[in-house]
Amino acid sequence: MQSTVRGPQVRIRDYREALGISVNHLVDRIKETGYEGSVHPDTIRNVELGHKRASKPLMTAWAKALGLVPLDVWQPEPSKSSRDRVA
Repeated sequence: MQSTVRGPQVRIRDYREALGISVNHLVDRIKETGYEGSVHPDTIRNVELGHKRASKPLMTAWAKALGLVPLDVWQPEPSKSSRDRVA
């Protein structure tokens, strides 16, 4: 059984597709938000598929590019320690 990394950003792909926005158009929209980092379509695809995690600044720009509130799409890293879990 092969393990696949999954992150909270996976759901953002469904939203992008529901809006009918291509990955390339999303890249353009991210740049229009004023995001100063570099962003490539492959980066978007890898994050959407859960292979990589995006930085907070990129996720903020990504959310804005889709008309979402950044807090709706950004979640912290999962806890690596069971003692950090909320009961």
